Amino acid sequence: MSTYAVHSLCWRIRKDEALREELRGDPRRVLARFRLSDTERDALLAGDVATLERLGAHGYLLANLGRFSLLGLDRESYARRIKGLR
Repeated sequence: MSTYAVHSLCWRIRKDEALREELRGDPRRVLARFRLSDTERDALLAGDVATLERLGAHGYLLANLGRFSLLGLDRESYARRIKGLR
């Protein structure tokens, strides 16, 4: 588990518009630059923020994925998924 890598990604997308655009275009390539476990990478690609939170990632930072409509999330779907709802 590399919570730091998940946090780092979520923090950077808040500040880095170019990274957000790269993530929209080729998420696998972007995620490969971070030291993520296979479970974390798969959860990010699936927009499975509930799993990431259970693994130790902080919901405040994960919310940036929904805020910037990344990895299949928007604010509404983030709110549902963080609660474990699809």
